[in-house]
Amino acid sequence: MANEVANKNGSTALSTETNPFQAYGEASRQTSIVGKLLKFSKGDWFCGQDDDDVADGSLFVANMDELMVGWIRWSDNKPTDHVMGKVSDRFQPPRRNELGDDDKSMWETDEQGKDRDPWQFSNYLLMMNVNDKAKVTEDSELFTFTTSSRGGLNAIGDLCVKYGKGMRSHKEQYPIVKIGNGSYQHSNKSFGRIKYPTFEIVGWMNKVSFLASEGSEREPDSEEVEIDEKDLPKPTQVKAETANINVKDKADTKAKSKARF
Repeated sequence: MANEVANKNGSTALSTETNPFQAYGEASRQTSIVGKLLKFSKGDWFCGQDDDDVADGSLFVANMDELMVGWIRWSDNKPTDHVMGKVSDRFQPPRRNELGDDDKSMWETDEQGKDRDPWQFSNYLLMMNVNDKAKVTEDSELFTFTTSSRGGLNAIGDLCVKYGKGMRSHKEQYPIVKIGNGSYQHSNKSFGRIKYPTFEIVGWMNKVSFLASEGSEREPDSEEVEIDEKDLPKPTQVKAETANINVKDKADTKAKSKARF
């Protein structure tokens, strides 16, 4: 069904010029999670099948070339169909009304007894964790951050805007992001404060280094990393040092002038 929708709407990101094996491989990758599942729920980060805690402030390299957007169809809490593609391929997801399953009497219900649309708009973002010095280590692993919540989609959207602005000066690099959370007061106060995930860009890593680190023969700390400008000397410090140099130069010039006469 997913393939029929994608072909009918011409929205698939797969090129007709690729060979059938490559096309099948790309399509298959769209329906699977790479590495451990990374998710955000009720203000906390979790990963893996056992929902292991992931600390706020943890650093990850975000592979923006593999960011996937589109629709996932759910049945009995399991994905049954995917209509997704890469943002880097300019994939355009179909509209909801083009996916079928319009009969709400056939929909499942959520925990509150409300009808639940089987099709959920979702994002998949491939990431790799790094240490507190933004370096790949022997313990670095691949993760796929998945979200269909409004807060999660907004977080990915915000990251895309920042990455898009920085692409010119970081053409061959991926952003290093620090995960966290924010909150806002719901208009209905009975719901309290609503928490959402955040991604703060704190540096950049060469794409080649990320891709090389995916292999089995990983060389820890071998990649080139560019740290954010906030780690550079503050402008006031630079001015002060320059001022001292200027004063010294003037003093030396004055002393030489006196010596001439």
